[in-house]
Amino acid sequence: MLLLVDVQYDFINGSLAVNGAPESMQALADYIAAQPKGTYKQIVMTADFHPYNHSSFKPNGGLWPAHCVEHTHGAAIFQPVIDAVHAHQANAPVLTKGDDVKVDEYSIMANKASAARLQQIIKDNDIQVIEVAGLCGDFCVGNTIKDLVKAGYGKNICVLKKYIGNIDDGTVLNGIVKDNKLCVKE
Repeated sequence: MLLLVDVQYDFINGSLAVNGAPESMQALADYIAAQPKGTYKQIVMTADFHPYNHSSFKPNGGLWPAHCVEHTHGAAIFQPVIDAVHAHQANAPVLTKGDDVKVDEYSIMANKASAARLQQIIKDNDIQVIEVAGLCGDFCVGNTIKDLVKAGYGKNICVLKKYIGNIDDGTVLNGIVKDNKLCVKE
């Protein structure tokens, strides 16, 4: 399975843009497009999908500028990734998080409905390997990985480090990988 975390415009070139994200996410799209059909039993995407008045936004006392506001361009998945994914799997699900105005959910596993759906997809497709890529390694990707490990999927995770953008210099993600002895695919 390929799990693509928050490959959204606001993290690429929008209000919360990550250094190098346009290049790394285009490289991710190219990587997906280059994979033979059938490489992945399932491709799943996650997305921040915040209400306009979300508590994580600075004007509401939060840490972040408004980002990935539901139904805006910033919340949309990066088109080159969408195109590459749909060439492999027309019905790739997008699981959302952060849609409760009072709750900030860095990990897809923090959203009960999305976590349940993801776990069902893993079970139904007998997923043995979960390759993870996306934005940002030190927040949403990292927290999703940690929560997947807690849920018992640690032996299944393989981190696609080349296709993960970070706000920091990669230290947080590298620590998560090392602490959990995770597979890394460069």
